[in-house]
Amino acid sequence: MSKSFWIPLIAAIGTMVLLYVIGFIGNIDFLVFKVSLSNTEIALLPIAIGIVVAIVSDRIVKSRSLE
Repeated sequence: MSKSFWIPLIAAIGTMVLLYVIGFIGNIDFLVFKVSLSNTEIALLPIAIGIVVAIVSDRIVKSRSLE
């Protein structure tokens, strides 16, 4: 696959993992992924920020490929 696909994907996943790790280490409720026997809680903020990072990095890659 092309580089224009992998860079935004890796940036998005890396951002999400980093934010979840920061939430876990700092015990920040809106950045934590919790799993228990009775329920599962997923923080949506890291996912939203990861999507924004993917969109921004995709536009940067496309603009640099035009130069």
